[in-house]
Amino acid sequence: MPFCEGETIIHPFHGPLRVTRIAERTVGGHAATYLNLVTLDHKLTISVPIDRAGDTRLRKIASHERVQTILDLLRAPSVVSPLSWTRRISDFRERLNTGHIDELCYVIREISRTGSKAPASAEGKMLRTARTTLATELGLALKIDRRDAEKIIDSAAKGSGGSTTMIA
Repeated sequence: MPFCEGETIIHPFHGPLRVTRIAERTVGGHAATYLNLVTLDHKLTISVPIDRAGDTRLRKIASHERVQTILDLLRAPSVVSPLSWTRRISDFRERLNTGHIDELCYVIREISRTGSKAPASAEGKMLRTARTTLATELGLALKIDRRDAEKIIDSAAKGSGGSTTMIA
């Protein structure tokens, strides 16, 4: 997947990153092309070999079509889980740790509909983290404020459909 200097891309754990430079480096006697990246929020600098970009799941920001798929995932029917609270939390953590956006949507949807919203609860913390991560990407994809993206996510996750007119 080709990346360009100045482009904003997504890392599954660090969120949006800007490609600051694409450069050749010699490491351990081997020449390799590296992406020099900086996080948008915390100014953390990361360097990733281009040939490992797929392994680290670096990807382009979601397209408008992908945003529609994401909203459809959030609107999908909930899954009735026979798991106990502790196993459900463990399942949510495992899903979030994959870094896959589909798993993020699953966790947001399930906690939004059935979980605890209490600020101190484990589910509440997971929901806030996952929601912020997804809203940041949707905000970039749709060129809207993150708070507006959060409203779209909340509406879709609660099953009320969300505003899709903003996606066009």
